[in-house]
Amino acid sequence: MLVHLMLELYGCKRELLTSEPLLRRVLDEFPARVGMEKVSPVHLYDIETPNPLDSGMSGFVIIAQSHISLHAWPEYGEVDIDICSCKEFSQEDAIAYAKEMFQTEDVEAHFVVRATRSLRPDTPDPVRYAEAMAARRARQAALGESRLTTEVS
Repeated sequence: MLVHLMLELYGCKRELLTSEPLLRRVLDEFPARVGMEKVSPVHLYDIETPNPLDSGMSGFVIIAQSHISLHAWPEYGEVDIDICSCKEFSQEDAIAYAKEMFQTEDVEAHFVVRATRSLRPDTPDPVRYAEAMAARRARQAALGESRLTTEVS
């Protein structure tokens, strides 16, 4: 099962939506704010479109549970944030953090439960889990690493 929170924030100040340091900070801090583990650096892009009113900043961060993305349109005072995760999290905490960082109370939130027919169980089978962990340890030992994923501070 996946949970997907989609936030649309309106009435945001233009200077917040053009601030690369702020947008990077939001994406960098969001995983911890909702109890997720960040596994990639923040990726942020200045997007130029044929219509300059539609230009803005877009970015994402990969989390162990899926991803968090952000799209900011300064000319409209809008920012969209998506949090997609295979782990449940507090929608209220996510909304509160977004409102705080973008200094707005005007938020539209949509929450969708996805992958309802997925074969991935909420609680793994203990035998299959143990086998997978043993295989992981063997791969790590062969590579001389303690962990296969990249640590990001």
